[in-house]
Amino acid sequence: MAETLLSKVADLSVLQDAWRQVRSNGLSSKSQTSQQAVKEFDASVESHLKLISEHLSSGNFEFGPARGVLIPRTGKDPRPLVIASIPARIVQRALLDILQGLEEVGSLATSRTSFGGTPGGSVQRAVRAACEAISAGSSYYIRSDIEAFFTKIPRPRVMKLLGDVLPDDSIMALLDGATSLEIENLSELGKYEALMPSEFEGIAQGCCLSPLFGNLLLHEFDKEMNGGGVTTLRYIDDFLILGPDDRSVQKAFRRGNAILKRSGLSAYPPGDRSGKAASGQTRKGMQFLGCWITHKVIEPSPSARAAFASRVETELRYGVTHLHQAVDGDYSRSVASTLRKISRMIEGWTKQYSFCNPTDVFDSVDRKIDRYIQTYMNSFFSIYRKNKTSMKARRRLLGVWLTSDADRSPILPLEDPDGT
Repeated sequence: MAETLLSKVADLSVLQDAWRQVRSNGLSSKSQTSQQAVKEFDASVESHLKLISEHLSSGNFEFGPARGVLIPRTGKDPRPLVIASIPARIVQRALLDILQGLEEVGSLATSRTSFGGTPGGSVQRAVRAACEAISAGSSYYIRSDIEAFFTKIPRPRVMKLLGDVLPDDSIMALLDGATSLEIENLSELGKYEALMPSEFEGIAQGCCLSPLFGNLLLHEFDKEMNGGGVTTLRYIDDFLILGPDDRSVQKAFRRGNAILKRSGLSAYPPGDRSGKAASGQTRKGMQFLGCWITHKVIEPSPSARAAFASRVETELRYGVTHLHQAVDGDYSRSVASTLRKISRMIEGWTKQYSFCNPTDVFDSVDRKIDRYIQTYMNSFFSIYRKNKTSMKARRRLLGVWLTSDADRSPILPLEDPDGT
């Protein structure tokens, strides 16, 4: 029997690769619920994956309901996420892996000016391309992003694009199910229910297939927006138009909006007070993908620096309010654990901007974080001194393990054969 796309998705080795990615993402999640779900699945992973494979092969796999989650954002509507079950996430990932391996899909989902959600794509490559365009004579720019992009993607249109190029249609129903999950708690979301994807419009943020669907939809945008002296760089729904003069980039922006309108989309115009769009001369500097770019310097943008410092401060405030749990034996709330977490956050953020110039803005971020750490340590020492009579409490606060806190299952005394 000829191998179909469905049989590839159902292959145990493909599902195992997908599970490794889902597991890694789940364990690094901030959600304790997600972490626990991954750990429970991992306990019997072989039988779980075998069952998923069997259900896929027989056409009986069901994605089941998902939960809508609203992530708060300062001054903006919350970011809508859809959290699917572990089996659903594994199948979504397996579908993505198979689709990305197809030349027919790759030719539609990638371009030299698209850098997000593509194999090998990165912020660094996008910023480098922007610098190269500026060096080649691009003196003006418009930066914008597509309004409510993921919630407005016309899924039937993208499904048709895929259906026209896939070697067989065996995964079409599965793809439809993977990108149109039923959200079981819509009524709990109140006025933000509209942010969630509907039957025919939108694809869930949090679904690994979202960037692929977005890139497929915007393939024509990428083609039509480059040429005639204008370069348009795109990272999912963020894009940057670069050209030799203001007239050329303004004309390109109008053309881009006309292209987006075909799919029911629109981009934020510069000067609309949303903060999502800007225009001007490149020699004066510009913000793109969290970076501030001039002809001499690339550094984290002011908003990116402020947002990161705020995350660190929030984490330390959380640590202060939960130090009492360390006293009760929860070592994850100890000062050592909190500082390790902060250190990993700083390391990750720094690596994210490793391609930037070593400017004094990094020192300014460190100074701000130092103040937050000092405030945290002051609170810690206050609680530490209050527990000066309890060696155990002080060790737990520090995060230095107590031998008496170990779980024990002593084998002695042994029960007498006679029950005495």
